[in-house]
Amino acid sequence: MSALKPQLAFDTSGHGVSSGSTLSGVTALVIDDEELMRDFLCMAVEKAGVGNVISATCGADALDQVEENPRAIDIIICDLQMPEMDGIEVIRHLANDGFRGGIVLVSGEDKRVLKTAEHMAEVRGLNVIGSMSKPVPVHKITALMHKYAVSEQTTSRAVPEVTADELDSAIRSGEIITHYQPQVDIKTGRVKCVETLARWPHPERGMISPEIFIDLAERYELIDALTDTIIAQAARQGAIWHRQGVDLNVAINISMNNLHHLDFPDRLNEIVEQSDMDIRKLVLEITESQLVKDLGTCLDILTRLRLKGPILSIDDFGTGYASMENLKQMPFEELKIDRAFVNGACKDDTARAILESSVFLAKQLDMTTVAEGVETESDWKLVTDLGCDVMQGYYVAPPMDIDTFNAWLSKL
Repeated sequence: MSALKPQLAFDTSGHGVSSGSTLSGVTALVIDDEELMRDFLCMAVEKAGVGNVISATCGADALDQVEENPRAIDIIICDLQMPEMDGIEVIRHLANDGFRGGIVLVSGEDKRVLKTAEHMAEVRGLNVIGSMSKPVPVHKITALMHKYAVSEQTTSRAVPEVTADELDSAIRSGEIITHYQPQVDIKTGRVKCVETLARWPHPERGMISPEIFIDLAERYELIDALTDTIIAQAARQGAIWHRQGVDLNVAINISMNNLHHLDFPDRLNEIVEQSDMDIRKLVLEITESQLVKDLGTCLDILTRLRLKGPILSIDDFGTGYASMENLKQMPFEELKIDRAFVNGACKDDTARAILESSVFLAKQLDMTTVAEGVETESDWKLVTDLGCDVMQGYYVAPPMDIDTFNAWLSKL
């Protein structure tokens, strides 16, 4: 297998706004106490194609308009710095009232303040389309309005209503399948590992989102059965690659619900043994934010897992709150940095600082670093310059079904 050249392996030029996006039926509310800025924002939003634009001079007035008819307003463009009631307070009230429309934040303050406010709104469950620093360029407003239109077109499609019984049947019948996304060693350019991703191609409803069926599995105690079937498929495929002389590690995401059961290490070992795969080629990815919920049980299970042989990886690092002390005590060998701190980090000082410090921390703990979300040449150059070991993302390839992946791999 030859080394992968550092180039975009799949054409992603089609990502973006389609010409069919429509905003004519959308209502936007602009909140800003400065008359000139308010008029400018209203004009720019109208120019982007939004059919109905209304405005408010303060937070209290805006909340009154939302309260009168919450479903009538689709997008709120809100300034952060306003007298009496600032934008942060407006966000808090919107979240408490369950506002489901899109939010765009605007501010002339420090960019870090704007980013913090954006994150706070997301944590409160609001649909944040994006944020803009003053002075606001017209093209940025247009891009965010069309981003909202595209997201609405996607989410407005009927969400498949599936039941726990259907999922249980799909798991038992082998309807849940695996796709694979490659991870590339940055120094050698060789594919080192593949991440296994669960997919459900429903025979009647089409592809069911993993967010839907994984959440369903966790709520109805089907997660163990789902995890077992994914492990079994991935392990069988890993064994096939090994027999073909293809040296690949296989990564699998493990739910926190799996780590509640002390017998999980034994169950995992039994499944992998049945597949004839070398368990040392298996990587278990565990989300950082889940690690400290039950530290005693986690340490018990994680230690026994390591004794069985698989590599343990901290997934989505940077998004949780695990203390350095806890991380030091856990038997992880790999740190996988969340895409939020990788993609576009070259233009975001805060994300770059977190990425750089994560790489430094991993080296101090003698852990391998995997940068996920590498989607551009700029991302690739940055993670290379910072000394990351492995990269994953659309710059290499998207997730693929097994036939597509094998064909892709054979061309390297």
